[in-house]
Amino acid sequence: MAVIDVTMPDGSGLALVRAVRERSKDIGLVVLTMLSDDSTLLEALDAGASALVRKSAPADQVLSAVRRAADFPLEFSASGLAEAMRRQHETPQTTLTSRETEVLKLLVEGASVAQVGRQLFMSPSTVKTHIGKIYEKLGAHNRASAVIAAVRLGLVADVDRT
Repeated sequence: MAVIDVTMPDGSGLALVRAVRERSKDIGLVVLTMLSDDSTLLEALDAGASALVRKSAPADQVLSAVRRAADFPLEFSASGLAEAMRRQHETPQTTLTSRETEVLKLLVEGASVAQVGRQLFMSPSTVKTHIGKIYEKLGAHNRASAVIAAVRLGLVADVDRT
């Protein structure tokens, strides 16, 4: 049984969940998050978490998720899951400008703000403005959730994980 924060100082908690789940189907994995976006919830599901619980949830809800995850490690539970899935299917196709698409593709490839700027001949502040607009349009709060949303929406090809 493990309780993992989405935001970790040395990496992504969801990447850790994915790595643990690939090695074992018997471990309950509860993800804690301050975020309340659909992208984080659905990424936790995709990563193989047993549950996602908001840090603002009452202690009894956290304990209930831990107990359920221990008993049923491969069954996912999260408050708002049904609504998130419904919104995912109802969301109209997101339209990015051609420049935003170029920036997004470089972000998916792992480029930094400075690298994007050099490659597209933009200042770092202009790159950051485009990134902010991308996040807004995709309902993302960080690069990881933007990449996940972009892949889900078919705005970019799936990321090669090899």
